[in-house]
Amino acid sequence: MELKRHIDGWLAEWKSNPNHKPALIRGIRQSGKTHSVRSFAQKNYNVVVYLNFWDRPDLCVAFDGQLDADTIIRELSVKMPLTELTEGSTVFLYDEVQECPRALLSLKTVQNDKRFDFIATGSYLGVNGYVVSDDTPKPVGCTDEFDMRTLDFEEFLWAKGYEDRQVSYVREAFKSRSALSESMHSSFTSLFREYLCVGGFPEAVCNYIKTNNIYSTLQITRRITRDLQDDFGRRRGKDNKPLFNNNEVARIRSAFSLIPSFLGKENKRYIVSKITGKGAKDSGKDALDYLKDTGIVIKVYNLDVPATPLSVNAISNQYKVFTTDIGMLVGMLEDGTTDAIMSGALGMGKGMLYEELIAEALYKRGGKLFYFSKNGGLELDFVINYLGNSTILEVKAKDGNAKSAKTVMAHPDHYGKTQLIRIKDSNLGESNGILTIPHYMAHLLFEWRATLPTE
Repeated sequence: MELKRHIDGWLAEWKSNPNHKPALIRGIRQSGKTHSVRSFAQKNYNVVVYLNFWDRPDLCVAFDGQLDADTIIRELSVKMPLTELTEGSTVFLYDEVQECPRALLSLKTVQNDKRFDFIATGSYLGVNGYVVSDDTPKPVGCTDEFDMRTLDFEEFLWAKGYEDRQVSYVREAFKSRSALSESMHSSFTSLFREYLCVGGFPEAVCNYIKTNNIYSTLQITRRITRDLQDDFGRRRGKDNKPLFNNNEVARIRSAFSLIPSFLGKENKRYIVSKITGKGAKDSGKDALDYLKDTGIVIKVYNLDVPATPLSVNAISNQYKVFTTDIGMLVGMLEDGTTDAIMSGALGMGKGMLYEELIAEALYKRGGKLFYFSKNGGLELDFVINYLGNSTILEVKAKDGNAKSAKTVMAHPDHYGKTQLIRIKDSNLGESNGILTIPHYMAHLLFEWRATLPTE
């Protein structure tokens, strides 16, 4: 099944730019990087040279010498058959490029070679020192980069067969601050609940589209999550041997498994000291950072004060932790959760899942997200910079949060000037300067930012 993805438009724009650099596509495993890139290459080039350094580590030796295109091609030609390479219509695809640091470095050398195009993808490019004891420098400023996530709600709608015209109804309503018809609102609410259950891993979405079976789809997401866990600690030395021992991997697993229990608590703050297992090299914080750097979790930091610029007010040792795909979190919960979601009878767990959805929706748009919590009882679900203003996002309608927001907004001299947006199970509306939006519009709070430089 061919899925329409945001990266499709980005790649088309990238290729049409005469000054484009090699493309570097980063993202969590199983997000669809390879499929999208190969599909694009097959449609837009006469010759596609595909190198997978995970499956074929022996190809790395082709990059041991000079890193100009001619030398690389000559060395590759004895490792794999190469058809005639046509200038202007040939692309080299480097898959899982983190496994071959010198192939990644070669992008710096070939960036000025306009005969061929180069696209690299990697699942662990965020992990500092992924190949330890390797002194290969990282290329800087020589690539056009795209951070690929799992499917967001718009991509899910495309997968369901909705066209841009239909998807744009949500975007246009948000932009004009106009409520959708009750029929449309009901339909998009139902679709959003489906997305909440299915998540965004391409394999899971394709299964759901084909079978309309949420339970079998949930099993696929759980299997993908297990596969990701099997890769925990996949950091190696220059000798290609794993660096993490069993205890260190166990701490990473523990750090991941604790996410639902913390999100289920009132303040949702993640407590690092609760991570179990021993690891000489790995503290609990390191375990979380590894999960973050591999694209599996999001860390949302508490603010000392919810005033712009928000980043400078972040508290580095206080944060909530969310998964980067709602399917992972739902899969970690008990069977029957999806039935409660679809029926709208989720109960107390609703707050946890909808906060997760807002966190991942804004993460997938590339936006920065924070929260605000004080021991005196003030608790704001999320805080973002929206149109240049510090903006409180109230995700669940609870009196405690409403009072906290009112308190903060009433004292700009103490907390900074803020505004409020409510996100809840209702149609769009605006009253007394407060905007209320349904959950399925939350991703629109950040504009899509995956655009190429204009220079």
